[in-house]
Amino acid sequence: MIRLNALFHRRPEAILAVGGAVFFLLSWVIALGPALDFRAADAARPKAAADPAVERGRALYLAEGCGYCHSQIVRPLFIDAPYGRPSEAADYAGATPPLLGTERAGPDLSDAGHRQPGIPWNLMHLFNPRSVVPQSVMPAYPWYFDIVEREKAPAGSLVVTLPPPWLPAGKVALPRREALDLTAYILSLRQG
Repeated sequence: MIRLNALFHRRPEAILAVGGAVFFLLSWVIALGPALDFRAADAARPKAAADPAVERGRALYLAEGCGYCHSQIVRPLFIDAPYGRPSEAADYAGATPPLLGTERAGPDLSDAGHRQPGIPWNLMHLFNPRSVVPQSVMPAYPWYFDIVEREKAPAGSLVVTLPPPWLPAGKVALPRREALDLTAYILSLRQG
């Protein structure tokens, strides 16, 4: 012990060398190593071609403030088990900004593409959420649809048919591009 003490008192460069080594070791363990692991995980992850409808839907999701009520992060808690596996850092690679949400007044959407894969269900939910989930507190978005007579709906078009009181008898809702884009974004939310 005395010998080690004498080494540090007579050679200040030894203190700098040991301090520098500890600094670089901690920097690697705390910051650089995890950053490189994240880059490797991101590089290994298959990249989907950017779908313009999904990008427009994501922008609409941000503009409508959907993240104020819906989270996109599954916590490692038993109560979050219905939403999928716990989220990982790689789930948010390439998402700028990552849309984690602020609270969960509505269900988590990080794996909504697997849980609710139907386009008609998502469109009905967007038109009026209480038509499919009676206890929903989500606002309706009817301005994303055109209401027309059933006979006047273009042949082969995607229509939302709901009974009264959601739509007047004989009427259907034709989704506008915004409704289709938002639905495309919701359906793109899938855990790897």
